[in-house]
Amino acid sequence: MSEARIDRLLAAALHQAIADLLPMRLEFYESYLRPRGWREDAVNLAPVTAVLSFLRHEEEAPYDAVMTQAATYAAEWWLAGQGWAARQGGQFLPVTLRLRQVGKQARRHFEHAYRGTRVRTRVRQRRLEIEIKGSIFCNQRDPSTGPHCRYYVAFLEALVARDPVAYAGSVVTCRAQGGDACVIALEPREEAA
Repeated sequence: MSEARIDRLLAAALHQAIADLLPMRLEFYESYLRPRGWREDAVNLAPVTAVLSFLRHEEEAPYDAVMTQAATYAAEWWLAGQGWAARQGGQFLPVTLRLRQVGKQARRHFEHAYRGTRVRTRVRQRRLEIEIKGSIFCNQRDPSTGPHCRYYVAFLEALVARDPVAYAGSVVTCRAQGGDACVIALEPREEAA
């Protein structure tokens, strides 16, 4: 039986976000993330889940800020490896088609980042909804007071950051709060208000 693995892009983005936002704690987190092992295609699951748990329990609650920064890095690096149509072409699409494209891109990244994740996307009336089952960020024993899906929301927002239409992402439901799955929404800002 093979051990569950995390894509090295997610681990590297998480490492860089911690280095930027928690430089005094970087040495502690590096003992789990071990950048030397990133030459392989993937990183072991256990150290990454330990880092996520430690981040949730840090003083001054840096979890959301670190997840937002990590998702921004991951989106930038992921898009840099894609073709022109994925990087720039979507800006010229109507909103509904752009949301479909973003949904496909997000599904590809989320399922590749942690192979235990399954994603379904749906676009209705200028609103993208992404249902995520098996989220690495929301695996925990006890229900949480807040959602842990900030990485997904920030990744979606980073994908559309350069678009002429402004979009807003939100967590609809989160498995960490007792939901069956995590559901993330993305829609144009004027409709989100």
